Amino acid sequence: MRRLLTLLTLVVGLTSVAPAFAEDMASAPMVRRKITWRTGRSELRPSLGWTVNDRYFHNFIIGVGYNYHFLDWLAAGANVGWAFPIMTSLAENIEAEKKTDTFSFPIPASHLGLLADARVELSPGGGKFMLWNRIAVAYDFHAILGIGTIQVRWNSDAEARFGGQEEDAGGFKLSPKVGLGMRVFLDRGIGITLEVVDHMAYMYTAGEVTADGKHYTFPKDDPEFQHNLAAVLGFSVMMPFETDYEE
Repeated sequence: MRRLLTLLTLVVGLTSVAPAFAEDMASAPMVRRKITWRTGRSELRPSLGWTVNDRYFHNFIIGVGYNYHFLDWLAAGANVGWAFPIMTSLAENIEAEKKTDTFSFPIPASHLGLLADARVELSPGGGKFMLWNRIAVAYDFHAILGIGTIQVRWNSDAEARFGGQEEDAGGFKLSPKVGLGMRVFLDRGIGITLEVVDHMAYMYTAGEVTADGKHYTFPKDDPEFQHNLAAVLGFSVMMPFETDYEE
């Protein structure tokens, strides 16, 4: 009998609470759906880059790229850029050591010029983090696979001593690209990307000096496979600027 009374009391309590709970749930805000950050959107991205593993010349790269995101994890696009050479401290020291009052020594070394490629971008994962415990910031990680070209140019101060040979040893080279990156969305239509991209190619990095020091030649061996590793900071504008929710 005691168990029966207890059960009846529980049933009466639940029936009295249920209408109030249903009313509260009806007035509660709708659960937010997931935002589509990439699928079906175009991405225009100006960028600044800096090569980091150079012996004689660093390359400061100004570029622009375009991606179309077919899926949340798959995009394809193209990039183009121009590299401005900046001499390393090693090259400056070599020139200073060999320079005399009557003889200058422009170092016979190469740097990059035009860079262009088509690429695929794969985004295996991402998420959100809280900034200052108030602002939700979305991010993703991506891998880059591409193929393109790089232009090999020579120290302009040394061109006269090559006797025209620098054109044969320079020019445009086939260049596969691989890289890793991270994209952070500051808003639904604006983001910042940080990438490390390797512009690989068979190329000469330096010439040889004749015994009199007045003329430059190139090694008789074939050019070596070089890694032109660049750190890249990009500013992304996503289009359409306002994104949708997933169904």
